[in-house]
Amino acid sequence: MRIDTKELIAVDTRRAAEILGVSKSHLEKLRIDDPENSPPYFRIGKCVRYSVERLKEWSGRS
Repeated sequence: MRIDTKELIAVDTRRAAEILGVSKSHLEKLRIDDPENSPPYFRIGKCVRYSVERLKEWSGRS
């Protein structure tokens, strides 16, 4: 599924996983088990968010 990211600035874990083409659980495991190799993220309260621009840079899709 192709996600149009032109107007998105930050997304939740589910949408980040869709953008990267991986499962939500894979992204969560990376964040917890291997934070140095996980895509960069930030928190707003308890909510985890990913910058779409940083996701593209991390995945090499800039």
